[in-house]
Amino acid sequence: MGSFSIALLEALVSAGVSTERARAVVDLLDRSIDERYSLHAEVPATKRDVAALQAETVRSIAELEVRLTRDIAANGASIAGLQSRIAETKVELMKWMLAALTAQTALILGVMKLV
Repeated sequence: MGSFSIALLEALVSAGVSTERARAVVDLLDRSIDERYSLHAEVPATKRDVAALQAETVRSIAELEVRLTRDIAANGASIAGLQSRIAETKVELMKWMLAALTAQTALILGVMKLV
């Protein structure tokens, strides 16, 4: 029992509360305080924690943007080359799809003439 609890117990006894009742009140107060402290310990983050995390996130994003900008500047020519290769591939795919569609149409018309 801490000094506050002892002082409270003595004050209650001197005020005419029975010793057993005074001890029960002091124990109840101690448990209530312990519960309150345990509830505060369960709080996952304070406003200060969230603000620090937000500042760290903003700093990390800024660093990432700087690195990304630097990498794009260093590899700008390769990105442009990649974009042109993608465009060429699209054209080739369109040619093959048109050829396949023409072949399918011819096959369907040929089958219809035979039937």
